[in-house]
Amino acid sequence: MAPNGGMASGDGERENGRIAAMFDQLAPTYDATGVEFFGPIADGLVEVLAPGPRDRLLDVGCGRGAVLSRIAPLVEEAVGIDVSQRMVELARESLDGASNVRVEMGDAQRPDPELGAFDSVTASLVLFFLPDPVAALRAWRALLAAGGRCAISIFGRPGAGWQAVDEAFLPYLPSGMRDARAEGPLSPRSTDEQAEALLTAAGFTGVRTISRRLHTRFATVEQWEAFSWSTGQRAMWAAMPEADRPALRAAVAGLLRSSPHPDGGYVLSQDVRYLIGHT
Repeated sequence: MAPNGGMASGDGERENGRIAAMFDQLAPTYDATGVEFFGPIADGLVEVLAPGPRDRLLDVGCGRGAVLSRIAPLVEEAVGIDVSQRMVELARESLDGASNVRVEMGDAQRPDPELGAFDSVTASLVLFFLPDPVAALRAWRALLAAGGRCAISIFGRPGAGWQAVDEAFLPYLPSGMRDARAEGPLSPRSTDEQAEALLTAAGFTGVRTISRRLHTRFATVEQWEAFSWSTGQRAMWAAMPEADRPALRAAVAGLLRSSPHPDGGYVLSQDVRYLIGHT
């Protein structure tokens, strides 16, 4: 570990490569299973940020463009960066025709200063993947003009149903394997004050948190599984013996049946937290 609590540079580069490889693999189905999840979270981020029509905005870890597609009509220019080549390609395809949007390869931990100055920086469900969150936030702040803002989204407390589904994986995982987001100031268990302290440590002022409850509907158990494979949870599926997967599916099917949606299918709820800081 580095003295500031982040990873040493070599460890950080290896972690960056691992994340890039994971999201290259996820890209074809990421946010493409018919489940309304990343879009509503991006909607909340745009609403909380309330960008101005003359703003120049950077979206860090842009993925397939959930934030960019929503924010492009509201700002003068939007730039997205992502460490995954495949995500960049798919974001460019989805945003083709938006003349004020540019998507490039880029490292969320250390964005290129040549990108220029921005009025706003956004990062949706990104910061908890990075090896040194405070250093990343400092780098983002360095790209902001005077009076600029940074707005990020992270998870808050899951509802009982969602937590039970996540915990259903645990008996089938190799010893020691746990979701990287499960602990620390960016985990769903952290307090708002713990998460806000990271932005404050990076030099942001007026830091505040807005929480929203997200209700996610799955039409079938099969759609839930496709969604699960399309997220970072894919690593959990891959880590368990294939022979154990039917038992996990059966366990989750039972849990989903206990959370029916009034219009059919199933619903799982999750808090999403939006943190905003100013330069």
